[in-house]
Amino acid sequence: MSREKIVAGLDVGSSKVACVIAKKVESDIPEIIGIGFASCRGLNKGSVANIKGTVKAIEEAVDAAEIMADETIGEVVVGIKGQHINSINHSTAINVVRTDKEIIHDDISQVMTSAKAIMLPTDREIIHTIPQEFSVDGQKGIEDPIGLQGSHLSVDVHIVTGVKSYINNLQKCVNDAGFVCKEFVSNILAAGEVTVSHEEKKIGCVLIDMGAQTTDIAIYFDKSSRYIREIALGGDDITSDISHGLRTSAAVAKDIKEKYGSAITSLIDAKEEITYLSVDGRTQKTVTRKTLCDIIKPRVEEILSFVDDEITRSPYKDLISSGVIITGGACQLLGMKDACEEILDLPTIIGIPQYIRGSVNGLADPSFACAIGLVKVNFSELERSSRYISKKPGWFTKLKKLFEDAI
Repeated sequence: MSREKIVAGLDVGSSKVACVIAKKVESDIPEIIGIGFASCRGLNKGSVANIKGTVKAIEEAVDAAEIMADETIGEVVVGIKGQHINSINHSTAINVVRTDKEIIHDDISQVMTSAKAIMLPTDREIIHTIPQEFSVDGQKGIEDPIGLQGSHLSVDVHIVTGVKSYINNLQKCVNDAGFVCKEFVSNILAAGEVTVSHEEKKIGCVLIDMGAQTTDIAIYFDKSSRYIREIALGGDDITSDISHGLRTSAAVAKDIKEKYGSAITSLIDAKEEITYLSVDGRTQKTVTRKTLCDIIKPRVEEILSFVDDEITRSPYKDLISSGVIITGGACQLLGMKDACEEILDLPTIIGIPQYIRGSVNGLADPSFACAIGLVKVNFSELERSSRYISKKPGWFTKLKKLFEDAI
């Protein structure tokens, strides 16, 4: 199988590293042929804190995916997250000075280059410049202006930025593990590629990616991302509360959470008793599921209240017609969907990876949504219409080719 038909996505998370390998088939739907993961404690809140631990986890995850896929990879599309990730919306315009006034590839390149010329702190850099819509002589809502005539071309963009040192540290981990970082893609946007439909993006929705140590938020409207934020709380905080509340180890607390935990009391048998080992590893204790729920519920409410604050703080609160999609490992806690509906007062669904094919285990697991989305970005219509304009050098050459192929 030729190398260019294989692509790998690498999600370096705070609790695990996930690698997904896919092959390109006739359509734009990737066929997943390998999934691998490894525990990782080399990150803190989405940022590298231990290079050796992170490198080891990357190697193990990729190795597992390669064995399943029976392929060897050399480069990966890497997801990036952390509280250092931020986004802004920006508009810019250029004049079309040629006498024929027909908009060509070079005009697109020029206006997008102009869009990236924004003032940033010296420690930050642009990860994505995402076109939301073009306008020609005041006519708005244009997705592809090539071939149209006009004197004035403008573009609205969503710019995602990150701290340079954090990005470089993650790239170093990938390189030290023996792989080339093909490009960085925002984790939440990658997850959105396989959990949010075109119609949901069009009429307005919120995507919440609930990870181990962080909760990412993306608001979509009119087909594009508009607002990205991250909260430094996640599933590990719920586990920690259980560990302290029941005086047991983190491993036992995590097991209890996954087997018996719930964010909503009405979904459980309140009197059911759970037997577990105390922190000494020997003493057996019991607790009712009602008590366990009483420990879990306040933290879930805190996380979702912060999400609600971010939605309210954004200018899009009243434009979320579709509702909420929750994905990520922590969303699988029993009752999380119900808690989300109650606190955010919006209809909520679980974001299961879609728009893919394959028969390997894990394709329906929300905790793999980001890794699967990273390979989907390479095949999707979103890439072909240049929705992600990467910070990587030479992208506009690719952009030009993509537009030429579309004609």
